[in-house]
Amino acid sequence: MANRMKEGLKLYKKGNVEIELFDDDLMIFNVKGSRKENYQVSMNENVWICDCDDYQYRSEREPGSFLCKHLWAVFFEVMEMKNED
Repeated sequence: MANRMKEGLKLYKKGNVEIELFDDDLMIFNVKGSRKENYQVSMNENVWICDCDDYQYRSEREPGSFLCKHLWAVFFEVMEMKNED
């Protein structure tokens, strides 16, 4: 998990997180991955998901127990936004 957090921090610092929609109950982000693919990360009613293969595979085995690097990148973005308030 620490590696995915570090990779997510790199994506965040590179500015690879784009906000598509930011609301209290629904958030949608586009994250440019390390190989230049775009992934969608969303939060709906406090449930976070990513459409990357890593998240899809691992969360299928243990729902809610896995955070991919794209989710970490979005978490860093959200923390920055909350600190600006």
